[in-house]
Amino acid sequence: MTEYLHTYNVVIDPEQGEQLPDGTWAQEVTLVLVDAPGPDCRRPVAVTLTPEQARELGFELLAAAEHAARTTTTPQPEGDDQR
Repeated sequence: MTEYLHTYNVVIDPEQGEQLPDGTWAQEVTLVLVDAPGPDCRRPVAVTLTPEQARELGFELLAAAEHAARTTTTPQPEGDDQR
């Protein structure tokens, strides 16, 4: 079953990440999906991503948005049968 959440937050927590073998720190990105407030609201859902995963998700979202923008149609005024 698909559940739809209404807003999102992107968080970079300085205390969340992974220390690499060379001593550098790999910062993680957390995406939090939040429902609209109300009596039937659901708990937030979160996923933590590596920078590479976050970049890939961003690319996929951009590609989906571009496709949606190209395929979006505007309603024709009633009585206008130009097909």
